[in-house]
Amino acid sequence: MKKYSIILIAAIAVAMAGFYSCDKKTDDPDNPNIPGDGSPNNPFKVVTVIDLKRVGTGEEGPGGFKWNRDKFYKQIRDIDLKGEANWTPIGSSASFFTGTYDGGGYTISNLTITGNEDERGLFGSLKGKASNIRLNHVNISGKSDVGCVAGKLRESAIIEHCSVSNIEIYASGYAGGIAGGASINSIVDACIVNNGTIAIGRTSVMDDCAGGIVGNSSATIKNCYASVNVDGRTRIGGIAGYSNSSIQYCYVTGNVNSVGGSIGGILGESGSNCKIQNCVALVRNIAKQNAGYLFLNFPTIGRITSYSDKITLNSNYASIDISMTASGDYIPLETYATTSGCHGESISSTEYNSAGWWKNTAGFPDSEWMFDDGKLPRLKGFDGLTQNPTIN
Repeated sequence: MKKYSIILIAAIAVAMAGFYSCDKKTDDPDNPNIPGDGSPNNPFKVVTVIDLKRVGTGEEGPGGFKWNRDKFYKQIRDIDLKGEANWTPIGSSASFFTGTYDGGGYTISNLTITGNEDERGLFGSLKGKASNIRLNHVNISGKSDVGCVAGKLRESAIIEHCSVSNIEIYASGYAGGIAGGASINSIVDACIVNNGTIAIGRTSVMDDCAGGIVGNSSATIKNCYASVNVDGRTRIGGIAGYSNSSIQYCYVTGNVNSVGGSIGGILGESGSNCKIQNCVALVRNIAKQNAGYLFLNFPTIGRITSYSDKITLNSNYASIDISMTASGDYIPLETYATTSGCHGESISSTEYNSAGWWKNTAGFPDSEWMFDDGKLPRLKGFDGLTQNPTIN
């Protein structure tokens, strides 16, 4: 009997050891009890406000590892920043965040930043990758390069599958719903901006840009939609204020307003390398409040973009019900008859409420988008997020 007891005890010990080793698996990215080492397969776990504030600072975290700005991070819980009156952005112009942050589809709520500094956002200066971040209730004021996810995207930075909702952004320079400014070869892909206002100070003397997704962009912007109001001074657009790169498979439902300069439903003003294709403007109003309608005999207001003789425009569409005004006067579309395509092809509500129209005519890829008759397209990859874009 004693012999059998010893054998039984040994068997139980082996089983418990196996269970313990499984529980302590060192590469489980979703186990909050495992600190992680910042590697791709074992990222640092962001669970609390304290964890989020430590990201990229170089401070020592659980397990004795330093949370440097070039490491891998994964958020595994919702985080409420209500107690943080003035968030310090992750990364700055002096020390870019070059790592990878995966928000895991969890929400960061009540992000607040006050003051008049440059590069304001959850990330101040991003040269790495941020994905799967969901921000809700965001209030940011700053000088230039102001955005919800990042103030400034540095060269080759990536933001993808991020959403921001219920936002108030105010700046005197560049401002956008996802990023304020974006450098060459950066990418903004599959992002949503919903409900709120992005505004540039109307008395600003700065070279300003405001857009629903990016303010001043040299990034590739694709598969995004914005349903916010954009208001500013010189270069104002529903997706980007200024772009010197490409915008594709994007649509806008918020209103766009300015007191001067270039304004458009998708883009305010373009650079020589800009391309807009497969984009749809569904705004109700595009308005300028100055008296100068024309510049060099070409429009500085358009349903898709203001005029540029160098921009490439293909397969873009705009609601036939869009109202364009300047200084309170309605502007007939034929006033700006041009071969530039800055107004896009007119479409009716019957067309943009058809799933088939978005797939077959607008050409939106069903690998990225979900379509249903009677609804505007929604993006895939946002499980648990209610998407119900409507025309403002």
